[in-house]
Amino acid sequence: MAGKCSGLQARIKEQRKFAIFVQCTSHSLNLVGVQALGCISEAVAYFQFVQILLNFFSSLNNRRKILKECLGGQKVLKSLSETRWSARADAIYALHNGYNHIFEALLLIAKNTDQSAYTRKETQNIGKKWKNWRPLS
Repeated sequence: MAGKCSGLQARIKEQRKFAIFVQCTSHSLNLVGVQALGCISEAVAYFQFVQILLNFFSSLNNRRKILKECLGGQKVLKSLSETRWSARADAIYALHNGYNHIFEALLLIAKNTDQSAYTRKETQNIGKKWKNWRPLS
């Protein structure tokens, strides 16, 4: 967006030649965080699992409904974002605080014979991975 050749910076310079471009420090710090996280294989695996879990529950309305019922009034899983780290913090917070309830939702789906065999197997696979990600107390 801030490209010197054709981005917003260039368009503003066309209109006001004395305008000074100032890089957003928060954005730069976020980019550093993204790169640093990419160097830690455990963190990469963790966020991949969170994304798998999010995709599973958000792909069908009945799964989302089961999750919301199990969570009660607690926060539901949030989408991860590359550019907004606060979204990742919200996702981890919801996962940490709703750990047992989310696992309960997985069990309900896995045992529900109205679900397809594929869905039940997918749920079981997520449940096996789930055991690796116990939240710290």
